[in-house]
Amino acid sequence: MEKKEVLHQICDVINSHQSFLICGHIRPDGDCLGSALGLYFSLRQLGKTVQVFIPGLIQKHYMFLPGIEVIRSSPDETFKQEVVIFVDCSSIDRVFEDDITPEGIIVNIDHHQTNKVYGNINYIDPSACAVGAQIFEIVHTLGLTFTPEISNNLFLAILADTGGFKYSNTTTSTFEIAAQLCRYGANPSWVAQEFYSNVTLETVQITAEVLKTLHFEFDGKLLWSEITQEIYQKYGGEQNEPESLVGELRRIKGVEVAILIHELSEGGLRASFRSRGAVDVSKIASELGGGGHPNASGCYIRGDYQALKQKLLDIARTHLSNVFNVVDSDPRPASEY
Repeated sequence: MEKKEVLHQICDVINSHQSFLICGHIRPDGDCLGSALGLYFSLRQLGKTVQVFIPGLIQKHYMFLPGIEVIRSSPDETFKQEVVIFVDCSSIDRVFEDDITPEGIIVNIDHHQTNKVYGNINYIDPSACAVGAQIFEIVHTLGLTFTPEISNNLFLAILADTGGFKYSNTTTSTFEIAAQLCRYGANPSWVAQEFYSNVTLETVQITAEVLKTLHFEFDGKLLWSEITQEIYQKYGGEQNEPESLVGELRRIKGVEVAILIHELSEGGLRASFRSRGAVDVSKIASELGGGGHPNASGCYIRGDYQALKQKLLDIARTHLSNVFNVVDSDPRPASEY
């Protein structure tokens, strides 16, 4: 289906219904939060009844976002929505556990190529730099006014998912949308200052712990590290998680794939994968039940942390062996490089 047709289908659903539930994935990133809140303010402009549900904690450096206080971390069982809009969610189980499917028309808005296409209406665009850019198109198609609240949220979504306009998903369209958002009231210096320059001391301390435990394999092509629950508890909890740290690890010369593994308090792990392009890390993530983009993916798995970490690393090593034709991964600590 053509993008224009999908956009008009979504707008028809929005115009013809009154109550909406906007859902984002557990442990939301900037694109998830900015897209959900930008859409929230857009629907409210139309006089719609709207709730936003995003499970789990929200990191401290997102608390500046307009409307952040409306986000619910648990579902409202009394709210009866006609339409459920998922943003930045490759699968429903990233929001609702135990295969629960909420009632209502399901609209699936995402830019991950690994999306499971679970909606009644699916707007999946892997060429979009961020879901925030897709929400921009929806708001534009609806003919709504881009208020500062909408514009700043969508600008943050794009800024975050492009790594500050550094990642390969940054295109001319990215800058065109960002420029229009600035004309509509987004304040790029304020958003960047709040997002990048308000880290807590505990966040810096967690970063230091990660940098002390870097592991290099495949002659430096694979780099991985971890944040254990012991580290999180020592420095104030997961709300102090460093933003985009795995991307910083990928910046190290010679590193083709960087992996940052987080131990879950409930048992298991979540991991972020970044690649320079030679290795499609979405394939690694998919083998672990996750997904994403070729150069940026992730996964979330419940179970025994140590066993799952070993499984993850073994899968990553297999993929690197296939790409670089290397059998021995030769693991070495950073001190030997």
